[in-house]
Amino acid sequence: MGNHLCHQHRPRQHTDECLTGDCGFCGTNLNDVASGECRACLRIVCEECDAGYQADLGPICQSCAPSAPNNPAAEDVAEYRLCVFEFDLTCGHTVTVALTGRYPVVVSCCDRLGGTILRGDYRPYASDIDYVRSVAERYELRPKGTPNGSIQVIGRRPRTDEPYPTPYPGIEGSAGRYPARVGATWSLDGSIAKPEIA
Repeated sequence: MGNHLCHQHRPRQHTDECLTGDCGFCGTNLNDVASGECRACLRIVCEECDAGYQADLGPICQSCAPSAPNNPAAEDVAEYRLCVFEFDLTCGHTVTVALTGRYPVVVSCCDRLGGTILRGDYRPYASDIDYVRSVAERYELRPKGTPNGSIQVIGRRPRTDEPYPTPYPGIEGSAGRYPARVGATWSLDGSIAKPEIA
């Protein structure tokens, strides 16, 4: 593996030879199968070595993806649910998120609904979730007590559906492409938000 083509040039500077050569892990000819770049080792890997997770989230090859202990005792590991969802939010956006476990009730998305500033740190108000679509789901054994990690918003786009008032009393309708409400930023201590660093 040390002599693999992708180790002979700068990261992400693949040549046609890299893309049509062999997988850096199992040697499968990449002309015959789908392939992608592992986010950890930056080598081209085939679908057999792919961990089956969203490519933008981190390692995609099985060798680089976090794994359970080699010989775990049954009581030392737990099954973790790794998911990618699409949420239609009340702020008027559709977001793609990656998370471990069940989907939440609210997601912090944008500043349309307003937010708070404390010591220069801006935190947007969370949006409610109108609709949920499952994009990907897999299960992995990890040591018990492994933290779930935070929700990662990996994509955002405007919603295209119209507002939908519910015909049933007591049940909320959908805000559709428009925000459920428009909010303002509130400074809790009089500070202003620090500029974002790109």
